[in-house]
Amino acid sequence: MNHGDSPEPSPRGRLKIYLGFAPGVGKTCAMLNEAHELSAQGRRVLVGVVEDHGRPRTAALVEGLGVLPRMPQAGRRGGRYGELDVQAVLDARPDAVLVDELAHTVMGGPGAPSAKRWQDVHRILDAGIDVLSTLNIQHVESLNDVVFAITGVRQRETLPDRVLREADQIELVDLSPDALRVRLARGLVYRGEAAQRALDHYFRLGNLAALRELALLWLADKVEEGMAQYRPTNPGQSAWPTRERVVVGVSGAPGSEALIRRGARIAGRVADRELVVVHVTVEDDAAPARPPASLRRLQDLAEDLGGRWRVIAGDEVAATLLGFARTQGASQLVIGLGKRRLRPWRAQISRQIIDQAGHTDVHIVATDSPGGPNPAPRPAQARLSGPRRALGWAVAALAPPLATVGLTALNPGPDYVGAVLLGYLTIVVFAALAGGLRPALLAVASGSLLVNWFLTTPEHTLTITEPESLISLVFFLVVAVCVAWVVDVAAHRAQQARRRQAQAIILADLARGAIHEGDDLPSLLRHIRQTFSLDRVDLQRRSPEGHRWTTLESTERGGLRETWEPRHGHRVELGAHVRLVVSGRHLTPAHLSMLEAHGARIAAILDRQELDAVRRAAAALEAGNRAGSALLAAVSHDLRTPLASIKAAVSGLALGDVPLPEQARAELIESIEESADRLETVIGNLLDMSRLNSGGLEPHRRALRAAEVVDALLREQPELRGEIAVEVPGDLPQILGDFGLLQRCLANLVRNALTHGGAPVLLRGEVTGERLELRVIDHGPGIPESHRPTLFTPFAHRNDAGAGLGLGLSVVRGLVEAMRGSVRLADTPGGGTTMILSLPLAPELNDER
Repeated sequence: MNHGDSPEPSPRGRLKIYLGFAPGVGKTCAMLNEAHELSAQGRRVLVGVVEDHGRPRTAALVEGLGVLPRMPQAGRRGGRYGELDVQAVLDARPDAVLVDELAHTVMGGPGAPSAKRWQDVHRILDAGIDVLSTLNIQHVESLNDVVFAITGVRQRETLPDRVLREADQIELVDLSPDALRVRLARGLVYRGEAAQRALDHYFRLGNLAALRELALLWLADKVEEGMAQYRPTNPGQSAWPTRERVVVGVSGAPGSEALIRRGARIAGRVADRELVVVHVTVEDDAAPARPPASLRRLQDLAEDLGGRWRVIAGDEVAATLLGFARTQGASQLVIGLGKRRLRPWRAQISRQIIDQAGHTDVHIVATDSPGGPNPAPRPAQARLSGPRRALGWAVAALAPPLATVGLTALNPGPDYVGAVLLGYLTIVVFAALAGGLRPALLAVASGSLLVNWFLTTPEHTLTITEPESLISLVFFLVVAVCVAWVVDVAAHRAQQARRRQAQAIILADLARGAIHEGDDLPSLLRHIRQTFSLDRVDLQRRSPEGHRWTTLESTERGGLRETWEPRHGHRVELGAHVRLVVSGRHLTPAHLSMLEAHGARIAAILDRQELDAVRRAAAALEAGNRAGSALLAAVSHDLRTPLASIKAAVSGLALGDVPLPEQARAELIESIEESADRLETVIGNLLDMSRLNSGGLEPHRRALRAAEVVDALLREQPELRGEIAVEVPGDLPQILGDFGLLQRCLANLVRNALTHGGAPVLLRGEVTGERLELRVIDHGPGIPESHRPTLFTPFAHRNDAGAGLGLGLSVVRGLVEAMRGSVRLADTPGGGTTMILSLPLAPELNDER
């Protein structure tokens, strides 16, 4: 690289990742070996961070390479395991830098702005420096749950899939599981008891084999993704049979089931088989040529045999089927050829497939009836409704005789033969518009015969003596047939245009619904059901084992039977593991294609929801870890301090050789009691918080009087009598609550007020609406606005002077909400804090009122 001054920005560096399936396969050694090869080629390679984990071979490979200093890391002895110093890398400007363990979480601290090492690597790449790094497959974020299912170990450090997929080069460092276990046994990976524990747990042979397969499959999918991106840009390329895919083309005829089974047997001879069954409909058809029930049976059979079912539309059957096979990368194509004598156009389809197949192997399977791709419709046959066809036949059958009767009565003569033929041509046009080509041809034939018999000389014979009449009649036949064909084609295309317009309207409506509903899956499914006039729509996901489908969301029209079976509906595949099952009406291939296109958004929403769930779980776990750390930090002070006081007091009392005055002895005993009370409060709060977090707290709600709760509190804690004033009348209405929990909540609030506000504290009760409010009022300094958002969170302290875990108010809120009450903060007029505990009144109060 040229590091001279240049006005042009440096090109982005290249990232190469050495991917392994477990620690110890040799990723770091492979990276160091390449670093020595690059150095021998004259490139400047530096070591940013390489962890040797005490392995002599790894440490020996580092020798001879320039090593950049690391940032000192607090909590690590001697900074040996300090973090990557990104600024040092940028200042050194090497051609390439080695950064081990790409998924590593950066230990926070000054000078370490990134949370993940891969973010530091991106900064280095943006500066135009190449990076060589390592990664184990268990750290890939999308595989985290799979790795946990295999090993039972949840990986805390993960790498987003996009970072791995965006790497310029990925090299798999492979090793057999047996060889890796030998390395472990020899102490080349871990030493001593750690090696034996690894062999007995994470590095079991089954675990290693599954992780190795996971790494190989991930890399194979990455290669497949690259091929899928390459194929559309190179349409002239033939199919590459990198994986055996068998495509079976079926029409829905009885022989199609045997054809699918034959295709499954062909695919079953190959490991990692893939079977795709496809039904082709030409786009000129408004519906499939075969009944929907027969196609559903074929779909059930294909899926039962482990294959995928697809319905596609196209202009020509042969070209559409071959194009689909090439996009799927199919190596073999199976079509049927009936034993009976085929119609010419059906045999032509099979011949076209064979001629255009290229390098795709084509299997022609003999069936009792044609079982290949859906045969093309006869040319120029319009798909019209029954009433319209009946009208066309009626016009063709009745209009020419009626016109003949009228013209015979008028007796126009041979001079008006041309005008007469124009009248019959009008009948042909109407017949074509109403019923299509066939009724129009009937009108042409009947009209020409009637004109020849009744209106040309000699009459009542088919002989024509006048040349002018013969020429007129011949031109009438030619023009009438052409007009009938043109009118039929125009009517058919107009029908197609209306169908396309309807599809465009449906797509636009679905798009508007997607924009309006956002990520609300039930609303999106309901919108789909209403748009297509369906009875029911189910969103299903395949189970991890792949044998069962579970319904995630469902929407249905009212009045349906509860015994509806999803297997009876159309199934629209949205991916390998997600599908829509719809029922209530027959859907054309065009409708199914629109559902498939719209379903891609639903599949994307599901993927995003899964990622969000993973992020929320990770955030909750991180919050739990932070809470645990805060708890340990707080407990270390709030438990040790009273214990130290008790120990010191007991030691003083135990001194037998030094007589203690009675006053000093009383003070020591009082100190022991106060410290024991403090310990009891701390432990009680911890237990309450644990029960609240685990959901194990079940309050016994009953009707009770607040005055009785306050009296019980003062009886159990008489030291409070001189410090609080009570204004809770005994005639207040009863409330719903748990007597013991409410007493503990009031005790916590009162002691908190005494600690931070000082005596006296006022405890007042009053009815507000359908609730009773107990107010604990102090006249202390109050609580600053900055502290109020976190006042009820665990381990929150009101000020630096207050000692304690900060659990009191958090426990109070949890206990009160468990009793279906609430607790909130208000300012005391004149200064201070008022804590308001609100509980619902007992039902009998409402009856009395």
